[in-house]
Amino acid sequence: MRSTPDTPHLHHDPLTARTVFVAPGRAKRPNELEGATIRCPFCAGNESLTPPALLRSPRSAAEPWRARIVPNQFPIVTDTAAGPAGQTGAAGDVRQTGTPTLTPTLTQRPAHGVHEVVIESPAHVRSILAIDPADWRDVWELCRERLAMLADQSGLAWATVFKNSGPRAGASLEHVHSQLVALDFVPPAILAELAVAGRTADPFGDLLRLAVAEDRIVEQAGDLVALVPPAPRQPFETWILPRSAETYFHATRPDRVAALAALTQSVIGRLDRLLPEADYNWWLHQPPSAHAVATHLGGPVPARWHWHLEIMPRINGLAGFELGAGCHITTSTPPDSARRLRDA
Repeated sequence: MRSTPDTPHLHHDPLTARTVFVAPGRAKRPNELEGATIRCPFCAGNESLTPPALLRSPRSAAEPWRARIVPNQFPIVTDTAAGPAGQTGAAGDVRQTGTPTLTPTLTQRPAHGVHEVVIESPAHVRSILAIDPADWRDVWELCRERLAMLADQSGLAWATVFKNSGPRAGASLEHVHSQLVALDFVPPAILAELAVAGRTADPFGDLLRLAVAEDRIVEQAGDLVALVPPAPRQPFETWILPRSAETYFHATRPDRVAALAALTQSVIGRLDRLLPEADYNWWLHQPPSAHAVATHLGGPVPARWHWHLEIMPRINGLAGFELGAGCHITTSTPPDSARRLRDA
């Protein structure tokens, strides 16, 4: 792809080991939540305002769609392949650190990958709580299917699905939606989590056992558990994960997809009863795709790994100490957050 002023790039700061996506085109997003009047591109009847769907539910075009995945028109990455997983040619390559290899004159490279939008309802609704549970389960199945497709692409190393709900969480459109991003490298947060897990025999088993002992379980659906983590960054932060080890969400069973759909609606419903219309983010953590593990980890995925979804309410703003020290401050103990969520 020919480079333009809006072409996304990765910029790396060698002093802080920080990598930043520089995507000038994102500034052109219509921002409905800041008062802009727009014709919603996600509503049924406005399909011409988005690129054609990559996937839809139901599959048959003879039926009205209930969810669809489309390319993001304001991406943080371009969908041109960078070569074999982790390689980028002249702009430097990506090693296990998840950052561009540096030369004396080079601290940036094009940002390669895939960036898509999951439109979760044809109706102009703001909350996942307004979506029929059966349709919401189909949204998660659509995400699972698309993540499986991205995991098979040789030029990509890692993928996630994430949600920004509300202006404090980074949303610019109120119509309910999520996003999918796949990269040709593995982000530092994932590598750090994998490295810590690799030093423990059963890291997620320990997480679950400690959550029971400390009364931090919120609820369960099937064999999925929603719990408050031991060091939540915000009050009511909740993680959802399977009880038994499973590496990739995109390879999970239909009953676990259904359980995840049920738990996400339930947890957000509890949060909404505690703090009506609270903004929040969530994101999926899973390892690099199977074909990219050797390149990016230099060894196998830690034994007994569990994919997990992290839900973080945006209640307290990030201030100077959090941003400067990298440490978070929360005003609720983990057991108290769990108890209040259970009681909501």
